[in-house]
Amino acid sequence: MAWWLGDGDWYDRRQRRQIEELDTAISGAYAQSSRLRSRLSAIEGNLSAKVDRIAAAFDAFVELSDIRAELMVYSKPAVVRHAVRELIGQLSAGSTVVPPDLPEVPGYWLVPATHALYAQLNDDDATAARHIEQATELDGPRTRYFLTAALRLAGPVDLSAVQLAALLPAPGGPVTRSARAMWRATAAGAFGAPGTALLVSALVSALGRPDADPAPVVPEPRTGDDEGDAAERSDRLPAWLTAIGGSGNSAGSVASALAALAKRCTPPADEPAEADPTEPLREILGPLIDEGHEPERPLLRRAEKLRSLVESGLARPEFEPWDEPVGAVDELVRHDIFGSDTGPLRAPAVRAALPWLTHAADAMVAGVSAPPRARTARIRGREVTVTASGPDATVLDQLRTEAEASHQISSARLIAGLAVGAVGLVVGVIGAVAGTALVVVLGALALVVGLGVAIAGYRSNAEAQRFAAMDRDALERSIDSQVETLRQTIEQDNRDRALLDRARAELSEVLAQPAASR
Repeated sequence: MAWWLGDGDWYDRRQRRQIEELDTAISGAYAQSSRLRSRLSAIEGNLSAKVDRIAAAFDAFVELSDIRAELMVYSKPAVVRHAVRELIGQLSAGSTVVPPDLPEVPGYWLVPATHALYAQLNDDDATAARHIEQATELDGPRTRYFLTAALRLAGPVDLSAVQLAALLPAPGGPVTRSARAMWRATAAGAFGAPGTALLVSALVSALGRPDADPAPVVPEPRTGDDEGDAAERSDRLPAWLTAIGGSGNSAGSVASALAALAKRCTPPADEPAEADPTEPLREILGPLIDEGHEPERPLLRRAEKLRSLVESGLARPEFEPWDEPVGAVDELVRHDIFGSDTGPLRAPAVRAALPWLTHAADAMVAGVSAPPRARTARIRGREVTVTASGPDATVLDQLRTEAEASHQISSARLIAGLAVGAVGLVVGVIGAVAGTALVVVLGALALVVGLGVAIAGYRSNAEAQRFAAMDRDALERSIDSQVETLRQTIEQDNRDRALLDRARAELSEVLAQPAASR
């Protein structure tokens, strides 16, 4: 009856099972609810972000429409840029150049520069000279970069040293983006071997020469500019030393650094040629054409940002002006020499930096620490000067004396024991002769005690002698170890200095190679 009424074990088990199933169902529902809430939150976040992007794109579109309306005033410069891009495309493709139909835009240098380009392509020197003069009056630097880069796209050109030097880095200022691109194109052979030689000359002039004798014996009068130049040259030397490397001033580290520099300055036998030496020139033409006429440039830059927001919702990289500084000459030369992948830029950089590399190598060699001839070791609480021939004899004698004094041998116990034993022996003999047993026993006892004391004294002296010998050996080994360590240090320094001399000679040989071999 208890089982039938539900009071039995079966009913309890079924009830517990139902409760567990209910808990499992509740847990599953709660987990599903959590997942739904997380997904809903993600959807709401994505939707909110999308709404924000759409709102930003809409605002950008509205502003872009206003700017486009303002740019309608500058429709003629836009026509000029479109025509120039077509002309540059024809030059790059090697197709027939169509005469550009350009509207007149007062003050826009690109118009006469393009007319000059077309005239030069058709060997009309008089017309080209007239338009070059007009464009140069409006903007000389832009005109020179544009005509040089565009003419080279049409084919090899012969530029005078003055023309090409005006486009390469100059002393006293940062390198612009276009000057760096012209630097890369010239190093890649866009203007032939004469252009590469002129690039090296320009870099040598821009780098200056290191002041190898900052403190002459007979000082000469200097102007304020001369002193400033010398200080600047002195300040730039640590940068070259850091680039070359070589931690510390030991002969081994300097030898390794100079060997690595020689390997870096040696041109590889299978160095691949530049695929297209004119590619950097296109990097010059793009910004020159796209920057626009001066009055419309702020509107064009703003329109570019807004257009990227409308099209992708994200701001694209900003416009890079042709005259934006990209670094100093010495920094770029060091990057070309010590960079991981600089291609044809390394050889001209090495040739231009020869004075600095040589001066830095000499400074590193001169800064090598002197070889150790002695060392100070602390032995048993004393400072001992150790040389290759041995330690300081005076201090060594003191150490040996102290060591012997700490192991003094005493014969008192041995003598006392022998004396007591002898007395006991005599007493025993007398007792035996006299027939007195007690005296014999006393004599025998004294003999045993005396012999025991004598044996103990002998063993103690033997142990002291053994310890003294061990102490002397330990002292000699310690001294010999210090001498051997110094000797090995000197031998290693001699080997390192031999490596240093060989590395410096190899570097001099590499740096002295003819320019044609680079």
